Amino acid sequence: MRGHQKSLPNLKFLHHQSTAQITPSTSSIRQKFQENRTYRKFQKENSLQIDQNQSVTPVMNNAVKLLRQNYIQKTEPNETSEKQNGIAENQKKSNQKPTSFKFLYRPMTKQNSELMQTLRVASNLPEVNHVYYVSDLIRAYESKDSYFNRLFQDHLQASFMAFKQCATSKIIFRPKPLFLPKDPKDQRKYTLLLDLDETLVHCSLDVRLPCEKKLNIRLSPSEILQVGLTIRPGLQNMLENLQPHFEIIIFTASHVQYAKKIVEFIDPKKIISNVLSREHCCFTSLGQYIKDLSIIKNRSLSKTILVDNSAFSYFYQIDNGVPIIPFYDNKQDKQLALLTKYLIGVVGQEDIREYNQRYLKTYLLEKLDSLEQIIDNYKAQINSKKT
Repeated sequence: MRGHQKSLPNLKFLHHQSTAQITPSTSSIRQKFQENRTYRKFQKENSLQIDQNQSVTPVMNNAVKLLRQNYIQKTEPNETSEKQNGIAENQKKSNQKPTSFKFLYRPMTKQNSELMQTLRVASNLPEVNHVYYVSDLIRAYESKDSYFNRLFQDHLQASFMAFKQCATSKIIFRPKPLFLPKDPKDQRKYTLLLDLDETLVHCSLDVRLPCEKKLNIRLSPSEILQVGLTIRPGLQNMLENLQPHFEIIIFTASHVQYAKKIVEFIDPKKIISNVLSREHCCFTSLGQYIKDLSIIKNRSLSKTILVDNSAFSYFYQIDNGVPIIPFYDNKQDKQLALLTKYLIGVVGQEDIREYNQRYLKTYLLEKLDSLEQIIDNYKAQINSKKT
């Protein structure tokens, strides 16, 4: 188990505005009549109107502000829906606006609360040209400083240095060949090896820190370890979505009893079929635990993937490795959902190493001599997808 690392401060988010403004009782009769007529006209139209430069009632205006505070981005309707809702002309006008974002608004009523939740989820989804890890990495270097941008920058630098160190290290311990059991009725073609600490969970020896669960782990008859466990968001959904296509195995550099206890808690549905631990890792002269996938003799490397936040873990089979930024405690983390989408794209590939070479290009960390060269190569990859 890795030692606890103090996490960076969480991002601050805007708070919801509690209530809509009400027209003061001192307003004139003419003003009230005008507002009521505008509001009734708004209700008769389609409920998802495009924000235009026109006067709106205080209730409508307040709703627009609230939606903008929560960054609810407009989804583009197709041609059929435009004709059905009678907003084709409004759509054309809105497309001529110089602003980069378009927003939806509706009166803040109880009936549309579910819609707002759906839109918030949709706004978190990646764009069409999004490439797992690479797109976020480029954004981290081009956008302003933030919690996740710092994580991506730090992760790339750590991965770059790890590969340079591995190239000069020597193996002190190499594990014995391994034959993993597999049900003959299991028709899944792919094997997914998942790291544990800072990839799926974060554990701290200081149980006074905030955590989801405190576990007592017996490492030996005389040694009991108490840890505070925090699970990365989206873990259960990822396991359930990947189970039909992947045989899922934990491969960690931690103690076997520790790993099994954690897996028992995070996988109540028994989706994870096996646990590999420190005794299955190579140990180098620089104190690194490298996960040599070639020790697994009854699994093809062309169908095996290792997801790990530590790049040196897959140094011996670089194109089998899939990077992921470390997780500590930030519940706004979406990396497992993005990882799931990337891994689903593997299904149908004859050799996953070619798939990883094409999209992740992790081999650049070993071949190139500077981070600037790596970033330039990633930018060229993203720009080629936009054209």
